[in-house]
Amino acid sequence: MFRRLSLRLRLSLLLGAVLALGLALGVGLLVLHAGARVRAEADGATRLARDLVEATLPRLDAAPDPKTEIARLLADARRLRHVSVALAGETAPTKGDIDRAPQWFARLVLPNAAAMRIETGHGAILISPNPSDEIAEIWQEIVWLTIGGAGIAVAAFALVSFAVSRTLRPVATLADGLQRLERGEHSARVPADGSAEFVIIAERINALAATLQQLDEENRRLVRRMIHVQDEERKDIARDLHDEIGPFLFTVRAGVGALARRAAAPGAEPARLAEDCARIDAQIAALQQVNRRILGRLRPAALEEMGLADALEALAQGWREANPGVAIALSLDGASGDLEEETALTAYRIVQEGLANALRHSGADQVTVIVTRAQGALHIVVRDNGAGLDATRGSSSSGGLGLRGMSERVGALGGALMLKNEPEGGARLTASLPLRDGVATDR
Repeated sequence: MFRRLSLRLRLSLLLGAVLALGLALGVGLLVLHAGARVRAEADGATRLARDLVEATLPRLDAAPDPKTEIARLLADARRLRHVSVALAGETAPTKGDIDRAPQWFARLVLPNAAAMRIETGHGAILISPNPSDEIAEIWQEIVWLTIGGAGIAVAAFALVSFAVSRTLRPVATLADGLQRLERGEHSARVPADGSAEFVIIAERINALAATLQQLDEENRRLVRRMIHVQDEERKDIARDLHDEIGPFLFTVRAGVGALARRAAAPGAEPARLAEDCARIDAQIAALQQVNRRILGRLRPAALEEMGLADALEALAQGWREANPGVAIALSLDGASGDLEEETALTAYRIVQEGLANALRHSGADQVTVIVTRAQGALHIVVRDNGAGLDATRGSSSSGGLGLRGMSERVGALGGALMLKNEPEGGARLTASLPLRDGVATDR
């Protein structure tokens, strides 16, 4: 339950407990010391009364009136403090101070008040300690000290509680700032005031808020860029459909119409009809090839059917056929074996983008693709001997749309992508993709 209390209340309760304990300890020490004081006073008074009585006893036998002498002796002895003197069988007059202290306190400080008996020829004299006035004085001291100590403790508690309240006031401000950050108000800032510790915490919160605000801006830019990349991809697909598939479909439709007219004409020649069918079949085959190329851009089927290594071999072979003057060398030791689908697809897209940039824009005649595994990551290198980044269209130091989108995709997997010039000429695209636990890293 104590853990559920606020820090301010905890400190206040702790301070109150310490003050109360200190006050109780002080009062307890006074009470313990009071017993020794009372016993010392009572013993001293008893000895003094005994000496007085014993010094007077020799005169009693010679006195003409022993009773008068005894009465004078008792009157003199009763002037002594902290002691009661009386003849046996008589009651000594009481002193009213005992009523000023509680009985339990009197019994506590003087538990055994044994009387002293002195025998005389005219009766026994009883001397008993009676430090009622001393007990009352000590009790009054304890009462006033308790009242004064309680007042000082209350004043100290109030002052310290006020100081603690003012010191912990920034805590509420810091908590409010964190709640605003939790609600998504990343532009919120908290004032850096109070003690040095709270100033440091406020500065850290403000730095966190600034970082979150920057991430929000980066996320918005990323979303806009993703939308732009998607629009560009849709434009490319629409252009391919319009520029390549559209003419094929028009040609096929026109050929089917011509075939139908020739077949319906009298005296149709089977050889001519067969030629028309062959042309239509060639157009359909070309249409299928374009369709496979577009589907490969959207989702490489070879990756699922053959794995990353064979898919990259097929990708490189396609570029070799389209660019017979370019030598493409592959080292795919790390591409074999089990890979997560998303990691394999990203690796395929990186190589695809690297080959496209090297063969379309750099003028390279040699391209090398290396895929290895080391230190829990899949490492990909695409290197060419072309003109480098300065002369590479769409592959500047900031990267074109394709490379920026690829960099964001790699970053989403926790990896890193870099494109830079080689010292001996050409460009080098490197990427590392972390592998999940259980995937082999040494190939």
